[in-house]
Amino acid sequence: MPFIAPSEIQNTKLNPALRGYDRDQTDELLEQIKASYERVWGEREELRSEVLRLQEQARENDRLRAQIERIEPELEELKKVDQLLRSALVSAERTTEKLKQDARTEAETTVKAARKHADELNTKAEDDRQRLEQEIERLEAIAARTKDECRELLERALEAIDDSDALLASKEEGKKKLPTPLEHLSEALPD
Repeated sequence: MPFIAPSEIQNTKLNPALRGYDRDQTDELLEQIKASYERVWGEREELRSEVLRLQEQARENDRLRAQIERIEPELEELKKVDQLLRSALVSAERTTEKLKQDARTEAETTVKAARKHADELNTKAEDDRQRLEQEIERLEAIAARTKDECRELLERALEAIDDSDALLASKEEGKKKLPTPLEHLSEALPD
């Protein structure tokens, strides 16, 4: 049986017959059938559109599924890379912390050694200062003794000059011969 469109129902004219159906009731029934059929026809079109849409969506879903299947190995590989990167990051953070701690320890050791060296230098400098002060005191004492000795020597020399001047003056007076300081040695020596 062929499929009848709603417009064909509306345009269908039934031939009158003797003992036929009541025309008004028949027209009214045809009108109801036509309205029901139009509603069913519309629903059928909506369903066809929905089926086409669902088929298109199914094709899209199949395409997406195929794409997911292609991407899943990459995703697994990326997850592995992500895990490796996270592990590397954690390792790098640990290494960084260890390097920082080692640097702090080394810096503290260096500072302690530098302080110890500075203390040793300060102690040595203080010892040198005290030694130099003692040496200065010793040299000042030697200088003072030397000065005193020079003064004493000069005073004796002046006295000797004064004495020799006095002798010369008396020699002139008495023409007395003055003994020379080495005269007694020259007399003891053979000619």
